[in-house]
Amino acid sequence: MRQIVADGGAQHWELVARDVTIGMFAIDDNENLGDPALPRFLLEVKDLSAPISGSSLIPNDGWQQMTAKQCIALLEAAGVIDTS
Repeated sequence: MRQIVADGGAQHWELVARDVTIGMFAIDDNENLGDPALPRFLLEVKDLSAPISGSSLIPNDGWQQMTAKQCIALLEAAGVIDTS
């Protein structure tokens, strides 16, 4: 996670990945790509709140796809990101 502060003090968060070859880069929803051939990020998040004994009953073993914005909202709701 990286906090972005824009002109005027408005702030938002972005997901950041680090690769040993290309370095750090933001993961976004690629909503405004000019070229539809460019790849879109696909995030999968596992629900670790489910008991291990019941994980086989959860579709896709608890993994769910979501957008970067949904993932950030999930982290905020869980208190992982301090928005105060």
